[in-house]
Amino acid sequence: MKTDDSKNIAQVGKKEYIDENSNPVLDRILKIVKDNGKLSIDNQISYMKYKGITFNHIDEEKAKEYLSQNTYYYKVTAFRKNIIKSDGKYVSLDFGLLNDLATIDMYLRYVLIKINLDIEHALKSLLVNAITNSNSEDGYSIIKEYDTYCKDTLQKLNPSFNMKNYKPVQKKIMSRNRHESSYHYDLYVKREKKPPIWVLIELMSFGEIIRFIEFYYEHNKPSKSKFKDAYDLLKYTKNFRDSAAHSRPLLLNIVIKNQINPTQKATEYAQKSGVEKTDRGNLISNKKLHDFICMLIIHEKYISSDAMKNDRKKELQSLEKRCVKRAHYYENQDALKKVYEVFCKIIANYH
Repeated sequence: MKTDDSKNIAQVGKKEYIDENSNPVLDRILKIVKDNGKLSIDNQISYMKYKGITFNHIDEEKAKEYLSQNTYYYKVTAFRKNIIKSDGKYVSLDFGLLNDLATIDMYLRYVLIKINLDIEHALKSLLVNAITNSNSEDGYSIIKEYDTYCKDTLQKLNPSFNMKNYKPVQKKIMSRNRHESSYHYDLYVKREKKPPIWVLIELMSFGEIIRFIEFYYEHNKPSKSKFKDAYDLLKYTKNFRDSAAHSRPLLLNIVIKNQINPTQKATEYAQKSGVEKTDRGNLISNKKLHDFICMLIIHEKYISSDAMKNDRKKELQSLEKRCVKRAHYYENQDALKKVYEVFCKIIANYH
């Protein structure tokens, strides 16, 4: 059962901060944390202090203001996962650094959303044009082939699935727009019974676009070679894209090494960017750095407009400058500084 300590705070009528010598207060707060309970703002500050987080760059009163008006505890403390611990306490971690990372993370999400919108539009356009210009495709038979592909894939991944509950892709995509409140209700009314593939592509989610490109490439559809990079790398960008779109922190666990086996294309891109061999081995195996590189590879490949590429590069370079606005916060954070160094090299190599 979750515990709410706000009533207790109100009854006491004054701020409660953890005193290492005040075991009852400490024990109570640690129990609330252990039970995933709700901490008051005062006790959030206290718990951070207990974990070794200091308030030198931003004092406690200002931190409380941030936590109650601008952000919330998880959003700002998620970035503590980038900091090493000693005896259970964070080393050289100030609330100001956490708050700064949260701001940088926000700007990164804004840029990535634009990059991904560019990619999604470009790939949809390329698919529609490839199908339209092919004499072997009528825009309808490919839907049946794709539905069979989805059905077969589902059976392979989940053999116990009752196929009586399977919903054909055409019906699944169109039915999401069956209500008058839908922005695409007119498409549903006009095309619900027999939609062509270009209507389905327009209404597909990003995950469905990834799956359709996988089908398209594996089934040797017209101009399949144009989709090689998307086939290889697009799936790695989905988590990044979803986190950015839903305002979830991206820069936590950004210093962890050897999370994944990086793709050859991402490793080669890092090498071309001037990332040293040791850093490639350590950091391109970080899932988020790897996925960021994959995203830039795809953007550079499929965006035909140089003006659009230049705009995105300028936005990334602006973010690069913002990262060092409070560089003195990071004096003792070598791992984060190394990530920044690699980030800058990757951006410099783009376009």
